[in-house]
Amino acid sequence: MKHSFLILCSALLMLNCTKPQRTLDLQGHRGARGLFPENTLVGFEAALEIPEVRTLELDLCVTADGELIISHEPWFNERICEVADSAHEGFAYSLFKMTYDSIAQFDCGSKGHPDFPKQQPTSAYKPLLSELFATIQREGLRWPHFNIEIKSHPNGDNIYHPGPRKFADIVASDLRKAHEQYPEADLLNHLTVQSFDLRVLREMRKTTLPVKLALLTDDAETSPADQMDALGFPVDIYSPNFEQVTPELISWCHFRRIAVIPWTVNDLESMQNLVDMGVDGLISDYPNEFKNLVY
Repeated sequence: MKHSFLILCSALLMLNCTKPQRTLDLQGHRGARGLFPENTLVGFEAALEIPEVRTLELDLCVTADGELIISHEPWFNERICEVADSAHEGFAYSLFKMTYDSIAQFDCGSKGHPDFPKQQPTSAYKPLLSELFATIQREGLRWPHFNIEIKSHPNGDNIYHPGPRKFADIVASDLRKAHEQYPEADLLNHLTVQSFDLRVLREMRKTTLPVKLALLTDDAETSPADQMDALGFPVDIYSPNFEQVTPELISWCHFRRIAVIPWTVNDLESMQNLVDMGVDGLISDYPNEFKNLVY
């Protein structure tokens, strides 16, 4: 009996001393921008082949026919897109004023990206969000989490995108439909909506969708407390520029149960420093580097 008691005590002691497994939300930025054209189906598929990638990060704009299209800019970035009409610069083509059929005619992959020499140039177009979901289903790919940025700014209302309420309503409607269409993905419970635009986050909260909300920021002068006071509520995730992250910032957020997931960190040393500091995830153009992290 005494021997059994000692074994039980030893087992309990070992359990108490076991380090809990840490889970990081490792996100492929715009798919895997450092390796493949950004926000393209080929880039998202490549990111999903990396086992460490938990989440696909992407950007949403709206077309003239009310479709959600995956694009960082609400126009054609001439650095990465072939603009058909040389008489007009890329930003003259507002995606919000073009139908999806027209947008799909532009090649935004063959040029490659001057800032990412390792990127493999590939002919690609800007896909719809619904196309991404359909591709994952059709190709039998694993369903990841999604971190979707709503690209909105007060100066762009009704020029490059709808106003914040309309934008949020379109996103909410499409996500509800996709959640029903792909029940195995459980989309609404595996999805974050992020934005720099406080107006959009407020409107998304009103939709009552069970999605997480993330505040993107590159404002180093304003504290998280003041930013969330301006927003009107605490977000689920605080996403600053990675250079702004400090132990004090992480402690402030964690005390309030707010996760910290910085953007966009691309070198392994910085990634590891942030992980050691205690961040809850990373957003990177080079998700292939995640396998080298120690945590």
